[in-house]
Amino acid sequence: MDQFFQYDTYGDMWCFDGAFPVNRSAFSGYTDQPVDGFPAKGDDAGTNRRNVNKRMIDFLRRNWTPVLETKGNERERGYRHMMDERLRREKQKQSYLALLSMLPPGTKSDKNSIIQMTAKEIEELQRYKEELETRNTELEAVLDDHQRESREVEKAKIKLRVTYPSCGIYSVLEVLKCLKNIGSKTTAIQSKFSSEELLAVLDIETKTGAAEAEKAVQRTLFEVEGKFHSHFHERDRGLSDGSMP
Repeated sequence: MDQFFQYDTYGDMWCFDGAFPVNRSAFSGYTDQPVDGFPAKGDDAGTNRRNVNKRMIDFLRRNWTPVLETKGNERERGYRHMMDERLRREKQKQSYLALLSMLPPGTKSDKNSIIQMTAKEIEELQRYKEELETRNTELEAVLDDHQRESREVEKAKIKLRVTYPSCGIYSVLEVLKCLKNIGSKTTAIQSKFSSEELLAVLDIETKTGAAEAEKAVQRTLFEVEGKFHSHFHERDRGLSDGSMP
């Protein structure tokens, strides 16, 4: 150690040849300097100076409050997401149950079976739809033809009157046959028979026109009555000649 410290001894006293070396340090001496945000020593507010514990608590509060709020928000979002997911699954379950109720009996209740059976039913319904559309097109065509024919058909009333008819029923039957042959349709008949007179009113639908139909009816009546009169005339003449029993 003597090589580091050079000193002379004079009796009980010793001294260094030179001054102490300067000890350089990173620490500075303590001075009572005011801190920002805190009152300086000697001020009126010095009595409210916070101690170290309170300052540390305030520091921790300032730094941890956002963290706590963030965790609380994340927890709330997680809870909300969980509830939304439960609600979604419940709605999905109700939808599957409603779909299952419309499927044929015996369908399995698992999701795959419900979806497969639903797809099959949809295919069947699509086929039925196409068949109905085809049938509807055919019916519309028939209806159009019927409406076109209805516009072409003329409705009319034909009145018949024959005095002293030979056979009223036979005459009416021949008139109906005549109307059918010319394409007319008889919708209603009102008639009155007696030995002196035949009265009849015919409601018809005709494509040839009411006038033509009436002419054909009158011609038929004339021919029928002519045949009956000639038949009776020949019979009466035969009876008078004795040719018939």
